[in-house]
Amino acid sequence: MKNLGTLFGYEMKKLWRRPMAWIALILFSGGFVYYSAIPFYNYYGHTYTYTMPNGEVLSRAYTQEEQARFMLEAPRLLSGQPMDEEFFAKAEEHIPARLEDSDTTDREELRRFVENQEQRDGYFFLVDPTWYGAYKTLVFKDWYLHRQDRIKWEFEQEWNHFTQEETAYWMQLEEQIQQPFIYEPTDGPNRLFDVLGTMGFFVSVLVALCVCELFSQERRAGTYPQIFSSRQGRGCLYLAKILAGSATSVLATAIGVGAVIAASLIRYGPWGWGAAIQLCLYVHSCSFPITARQGILMLVALVLVYALLCGAIISVVSMWSGSGVAALAVSAGLVGAQLLLLQQMWILEMILGAVPVLQEALAYLPVALVNAGLLTQKKLTHFFGLTLNYLQAGVLVYLAVSVLLAAACWLGWRRKAVGRV
Repeated sequence: MKNLGTLFGYEMKKLWRRPMAWIALILFSGGFVYYSAIPFYNYYGHTYTYTMPNGEVLSRAYTQEEQARFMLEAPRLLSGQPMDEEFFAKAEEHIPARLEDSDTTDREELRRFVENQEQRDGYFFLVDPTWYGAYKTLVFKDWYLHRQDRIKWEFEQEWNHFTQEETAYWMQLEEQIQQPFIYEPTDGPNRLFDVLGTMGFFVSVLVALCVCELFSQERRAGTYPQIFSSRQGRGCLYLAKILAGSATSVLATAIGVGAVIAASLIRYGPWGWGAAIQLCLYVHSCSFPITARQGILMLVALVLVYALLCGAIISVVSMWSGSGVAALAVSAGLVGAQLLLLQQMWILEMILGAVPVLQEALAYLPVALVNAGLLTQKKLTHFFGLTLNYLQAGVLVYLAVSVLLAAACWLGWRRKAVGRV
């Protein structure tokens, strides 16, 4: 064990001593920190006007920065309020010029629609911003007040193809969700769910730049004869390399994720982290009885497990090809394939729908698994007699495949060792 620890430390130093690894990590972290600072909506500055009941007209020009600050701070005024019938009733009372259903293809109705919107925005910006956050939730009013009825109705629809087991499983979790919800703005968690999902597309490149020479450097340096001269050192060094490659893959990704989370906390503060995850933009249909904080940690865990899988893939390519360039090419191919799949996913689902095994396999691809949408997935799967949701199954499958790829690395290592005997 002492030799293993020494060799592990040596391999870690070799990987982290390379300038390319640090450059990749800085660019990856910096790029996503910059991306996380981009708000959901673009603000260009606007002059708001509002006509008071006595006929007085209020008007003020807001800069882009002032608009963005208002959108962040105004919803916080209602934090801690229970989202019950009284909450939404008061919200509707305090929202002037409500936007009713309108046919915006009709020119006159469109004109009234725009005027109402201007009047409403002017009221919030110039008179009273208190109920602005509540206004943003009105579109989901029925979801928040009658959630279990809505969820149950969805499970009863034949086109969803839910089994009785799936219905019972998720309804049991739904019963654990505390209601009424407590209002809290979730701008920070919303942005993090988006950024972490996008980060999953590019993790393979970061990992490849950090560990692409894990095995290929030995071939380039011509050190295999010395390595395989000691029978006892062969297995120990292989294990040290695999552990170092795995640790580096996860550590580099964790640093990038940590930088993004830190940037989010600096920009948005802790607002929304303790809110029910159902208040978040992308996952309001999530049936897990968890907070936004717990949802973010789940997604972070998925990203890190995927980083481990990427490290295993890159290690196999590095071992069997003996080329760091080939490993980099494979990582770039993974990114390109995911982006292509993202565009064509609906076509694949239609084609593979008739083949259950292939459709099941599609659900484990990173583009489907490593994003916030997984938290809303209602299907279940079975492994060795265990009933698992796709979050649990995804982690299990990625870890299992990583172990199999490590075994493939061992076969390549043994092949080289035999060849040197």
